[in-house]
Amino acid sequence: MKQHSATVETSNKAVADSAEVCMSTTEKVDKLIGDTNSFMENFQTTYNSNTTSANEALKSLGSLFKTEKAKLQEIHTGLKTDHESFQATISSQLSQLKDELV
Repeated sequence: MKQHSATVETSNKAVADSAEVCMSTTEKVDKLIGDTNSFMENFQTTYNSNTTSANEALKSLGSLFKTEKAKLQEIHTGLKTDHESFQATISSQLSQLKDELV
């Protein structure tokens, strides 16, 4: 009977220890899940904010490039006109010189 009683006590202690470990593990898992949820919410908020900022920056940059392209096209057109005018002047002067030499 003593041996049976000792076995029951040992079993009860093992069950109690196991229950304690399960409770401790459950608390740790619950905390880990809570921390993970908090991290994921923070991550999602930061991700959304960064995405919005990046999209706004890209939109602004696109506008800037469009404006700069228009300015460069305007300069190109002006230079082309000036070049054509200069070429016409040179041709005219060369024709005058040729006529004077003949």
